[in-house]
Amino acid sequence: MPLKHTTETLLVFLLGVAIAITGMLMSWLPSATESLVPWAIIFVLSLMYPLALGPLLRSNRADNDFRLLHWIPSVMLLLWLALDFLSTYVPQIATSVAWYVWGWTLPAVIVGFIMLIVFCLRVIRRRSIRIMLLALAFVPFVVGAVGSEKYDWNTQVADLLWQGDWWQVDLAIPGKDGLIAQKDDKNLQESSDSSEEAYRERLRALETRRDRIAARLQDRRNGNGNGNTLEGRVESSSSSSAYPVSVHYDQASSKPAHLPSSGFGWNAIVIMMAAAYCSVLQKRAQERVRG
Repeated sequence: MPLKHTTETLLVFLLGVAIAITGMLMSWLPSATESLVPWAIIFVLSLMYPLALGPLLRSNRADNDFRLLHWIPSVMLLLWLALDFLSTYVPQIATSVAWYVWGWTLPAVIVGFIMLIVFCLRVIRRRSIRIMLLALAFVPFVVGAVGSEKYDWNTQVADLLWQGDWWQVDLAIPGKDGLIAQKDDKNLQESSDSSEEAYRERLRALETRRDRIAARLQDRRNGNGNGNTLEGRVESSSSSSAYPVSVHYDQASSKPAHLPSSGFGWNAIVIMMAAAYCSVLQKRAQERVRG
């Protein structure tokens, strides 16, 4: 039987909330060049949502456009990943990444809500109540997004979420001359070029975070409990950084040459995502043949 209007209205509202939550989490993600684990966790959750609703939408013959709209959070995350990796090779893109995640990824969230509103206006079913529910989710989100930029909540929440070293993995970045280490041969000096300086600010922020984690690991090796003693505060060298960072770090006399790896590597994550994508394509093809 067709999807009931009440059920479809509820799903429209839940999708708007999912888009807003995805944008909020994206603004707290560390760079993918530092670790893919945080991004992979959120991306898997964004895939589970439309896949879980797939049988319900198919059995109730929901609109194809409505089914596709449930993949907006996954597309937002893929676009963030592409921009973040490209900024490693093209410093000018670092500014685009900063604008993309500004205010809890407000630009992408606005596009997602516009697409939802267009769908609501086209289906001619309970337009007013659906748009009102979307506004109920969007307006508080915008207020929180602007407040996060004004009071610098994002940096504090990111440090709280990703404290510790459980999500750290060794990741070599492919360069023109083969694989180069993350920290080797990086020019972190100030640059007169604004786009280049924004990119180097991001690198300095990453190095600060790595130093903090390395110091904590060294403190644990020295037998100092859990390594949570806070003895200093390091702020980024420029307030105009694309990713302003204010972090706490432990004092240590030395740090290890490299961080120990934990969990499965990023290549395993890529394989799993590719397998999931192929599975979705296979199901879509079977549906077309049956139809």
